[in-house]
Amino acid sequence: MWFLAWREIRHSRVRFGLLATLVALVAYLVFVMTGLAVGLGEASVSGLRHLPADQLVFASNVQRSIDRSDLPADLGGRLTAAGARSATPIGFSMANLAAGDDVVSVGLLGWPTATKSAPGWDGTGLLLDRSAADKGLRLGQTVRVQPGGVELTVTGFADLGTYSHTPMAYVPLSTWQQIRRTPDRVSAYLVDGHVGAVPGTEAVDKETAITSVPSYVAETGTVGLIRSFLYGGAALLIGTVFWILTLQKEGSLAVLRATGARRKLLLGSYLMEVLATLGAGVGVSAALAFGSAALLPAGVFLLTPGDTLTAAALLTVLALAGSLVSMRRLLTVDPLLSLGRSV
Repeated sequence: MWFLAWREIRHSRVRFGLLATLVALVAYLVFVMTGLAVGLGEASVSGLRHLPADQLVFASNVQRSIDRSDLPADLGGRLTAAGARSATPIGFSMANLAAGDDVVSVGLLGWPTATKSAPGWDGTGLLLDRSAADKGLRLGQTVRVQPGGVELTVTGFADLGTYSHTPMAYVPLSTWQQIRRTPDRVSAYLVDGHVGAVPGTEAVDKETAITSVPSYVAETGTVGLIRSFLYGGAALLIGTVFWILTLQKEGSLAVLRATGARRKLLLGSYLMEVLATLGAGVGVSAALAFGSAALLPAGVFLLTPGDTLTAAALLTVLALAGSLVSMRRLLTVDPLLSLGRSV
C-alpha cells in the first residue's frame, strides 16, 4: 500500500506540496500559541515555582494571593504542631527599585537570614533575578526601594524567576519588614510536608497557589481558548481538503476496485498520504516555531520539546479524526463507476 501512496504523491507533487504548506501554516499557529501560553504563564508564576515548599500557607479570605496575605511572624510553631515538618516565613510585595533616573519593578521577597534561599547568596543585600540585569541594574549598584525609601546594594544575580512579568528580588526578611514597617508580620509560610487546619490560614499545594495567580489564569486561559479553536479548525480544514481530494479521484478509485484492489489497500494508501502530508507540514512548522523564539521578546515565548511533541501528537490525532469522513467514501466506492455509471 505504501507504493500506491508514494506514486500518487509523486504524480501530484504540486497538490500535495500545497496541502503540506497549508498544514504547516495551521500547525505553526498552534505551536506559536502553545509557546505563548507556556511563556506567558511562566512569566507570571516562575518566581513561585522556585520556592522550595510542598505547601504554601496564606491568610484566609485573600484568594491565595501572596501579595495580599498577612500573617503573624510567630505562626511557625502552630504550623509545625499541626503536622508541618518545617514552616519558613516569607514576606512578599511589589516594589520599585530606583537607581538614578531608572526605575525597575520587582517582586520583593523577604527570606529569614538563617534559611539558605539561593546558591551564592549570603543572605545580605539584594539578590536579583538575571532578567533584572537586562533592565540596567548592575552588581554592586545601590538602589532605593520604593515604597519605603530603604537603600540596598545589589549583591548578586541568580535564576529566581519572575512574578507577574517582573523580576524577583530577594532581601533578608528583617529588611523586608523594615521596608513594609511591619516588624511582626509576614506574607506567607513555606511548608515542608502537609499541615492540618490552622484557624485564620489556608494551606494549599504549590501548584494550586500558582494557578490562583490572576495574571496566570487570565493569560493562559485566553491563549488556551485560541489554541483550542485552532485545533478544531485544523481538524475541520484538513478533513475537508482530503474529502474533496477523495471525491476528485473517485473514478480512479473505482477502477482500482474493479481490477480487484481490496478496501484495505485503498484505506492504507489513504492513511499513508494523510500521515505523510501531516508529517511534512508539522515538521516544517515545528522548525519555524523554534526559530521564531529568537525573534520574540524574552519572557513571552517558551516552547519546549515536550510541549512541541504533545502539540504535534494532538494535532495529528485531530487531523486523522477529521479525515474519517473520507475513509467512509473509500470503503463505499462503487466499482461500476469505472464503466461510466453516474453516482
